[in-house]
Amino acid sequence: MLKPERMARIRIIGTNQKRSTIIQDLHDLGVMQIESVNSDVEKLFPNQYNSENYKLLSDYLSEFKGYLSMLNVKEVKHKTYFESEKELFDAISKINIKDSLLHIKETDESLLSAIKENENYVKIFNILKNFRGDISILNNSYVKSYIIEKSEEINRLKNDYTDIISLDDNYSLVTINRKYEAEFLSALSGISTRIIHIPEFNGMPLDLLKEAQRKIKDATEQRKVALNELNNISGENYEEIIQIEEQLEIAFKEAEITTQLASSENVFAMEGWIPEKELENARKILEKDSDNEVILQVLKTKEDPPTKLSNPKHFKIFEFFIRFYSLPQEYEFDPTLIFALIFPVFFGIMVGDAGYGLVILLFSLFIIHRIDHPPKVSHIPKKISGFVLMILGKNALKNLSKALIPASIISIFFGIIFNEFFGFTIYPVPFRVATTPIPVMYLGKLLLISGYTGLGLVTFGFILGIINNIYINHKKAAVAKAGWIMMAWALAILGLNLIHKISLSPTNISSLIGFVLFVSGFVLVISFEGVQSLMEIPSIISHILSYTRIVGILLASVVLALVINTVFKSTLSAPFYIIIFGIVILIFGQLFNLVIAVFEPGIQGARLLYVEFFSKFYFGNGKPFSPFGTRRLYTLKKFDVNKNEINPNKKT
Repeated sequence: MLKPERMARIRIIGTNQKRSTIIQDLHDLGVMQIESVNSDVEKLFPNQYNSENYKLLSDYLSEFKGYLSMLNVKEVKHKTYFESEKELFDAISKINIKDSLLHIKETDESLLSAIKENENYVKIFNILKNFRGDISILNNSYVKSYIIEKSEEINRLKNDYTDIISLDDNYSLVTINRKYEAEFLSALSGISTRIIHIPEFNGMPLDLLKEAQRKIKDATEQRKVALNELNNISGENYEEIIQIEEQLEIAFKEAEITTQLASSENVFAMEGWIPEKELENARKILEKDSDNEVILQVLKTKEDPPTKLSNPKHFKIFEFFIRFYSLPQEYEFDPTLIFALIFPVFFGIMVGDAGYGLVILLFSLFIIHRIDHPPKVSHIPKKISGFVLMILGKNALKNLSKALIPASIISIFFGIIFNEFFGFTIYPVPFRVATTPIPVMYLGKLLLISGYTGLGLVTFGFILGIINNIYINHKKAAVAKAGWIMMAWALAILGLNLIHKISLSPTNISSLIGFVLFVSGFVLVISFEGVQSLMEIPSIISHILSYTRIVGILLASVVLALVINTVFKSTLSAPFYIIIFGIVILIFGQLFNLVIAVFEPGIQGARLLYVEFFSKFYFGNGKPFSPFGTRRLYTLKKFDVNKNEINPNKKT
């Protein structure tokens, strides 16, 4: 749990007769990251196998993705099982909707174009409805006419070859002699008002308006018929098409992998990484399904394996923060669990207000529900939602919201302890000085606790670093980290003695212990890391003291809320309009403090772990484990992995 899963590099050698079966099994198992075979093995298997159906699968996949883009989404009530590629191709041959869909698409596009065109005509004829005369006189071989939105700029168009008539309060009709069209268009280029060219028509504007409206109505009715036909086709075919599309996607991936295999006339070879705990199960399934025509070998290698994190279900959401920083390598500690336990506590203390914690909790639950159940019509501005999703994405936003749930609950807990609810008191405290927040009253003690927290986490980080280095046989680095622990504790002891005005003379026991630890650690660090490493001494001090920012951010939030509330209270005895002003200050001030209460504790809490803690033991730079496989939503695996049985069901 505190380390990534142990990985094994394996080689699979099988007969070409069972190649397809083995590839399908590996896909449905989803436990192997396939990579290029070793060059020595490649010499024994000099050929690359070319899938006969690779191009065909690619073409079919594009075709069925096109179908899905045109069909209406329908509920998929069953999952289906395709036993072979032949069965998949047989299912494809029964789908005969291409011509119908193309006809509906072309018809719909034509009708939409007609509707849009006539909607533009309706706008023009509505503006011209009071024009007395046949509209054909506005456009002929001698004149050309435009509708121009009224503005001061229209005066620039007045000259000998233009005739300007006011249509209503908003628009003017401008008619020009065609001989001067080039000059007129040049003058139009400097005008920013709306300009509409009147198309060539014969008839009165009101009659043409009714005709355009009739055409829109007819085209709309025809669209309904076409869309109803599309809906019927979708109802009959959507489930089967999306099942075929998913199986085509899988078959295409399997064919793609097949082209990367090293092979000879009779056998093939492939290599990759697999979690050690999945090794025996994979071996049993492959041997059983291929009639023992397969050999699975575990290889010895010095390559760094990919990283697959292994954490309890409820802690997996915090893997987002670790991936954002850097994945651990196989041999080192996975800090996900540590991050999941410490980050919410840091966040909760830094917020330190039950009201803000409650709002953050409700907002997090709202985001999760919103992502899981998106509304048909959103009232959140698209620019805001689009900007947020561009930065994080739906999954990242959901994981972040889930991570804030325990953090906000801890915020509420500490808010109750600190007697803070949006800066107001929750319960009376007899010994408390009026309007003085508890964090202010106990500032010294809180700073001391945060300092001890820093010392504890820095020490814990070095201990993890010692274990990591011992594991990879870096004994000198492990001893040096022990030296750093001694120096950290020595500096803490001597620093506390200095603060409390305790003698730093070696005759004082605590000071003597501090000097002994410092000298011992100093010697170990110089001996195993060199003199240059001593430049890190100020960093150790700053890393320990950096944890006092927990109290600093808490205090800043508390004091700001106190100031906002004090200003609000001072307006309550003033005239009504001053009270309104006080309420505005209260609302916007609390919103501002709430935004700070989300971002500042989140950023600083993560920073204290990333920089001050991880730097003591964490190497990172792990490669993510990417197993060969696909998540099935509409089709069945060929076997139940847990029972190791071939799936006998065609539909469930």
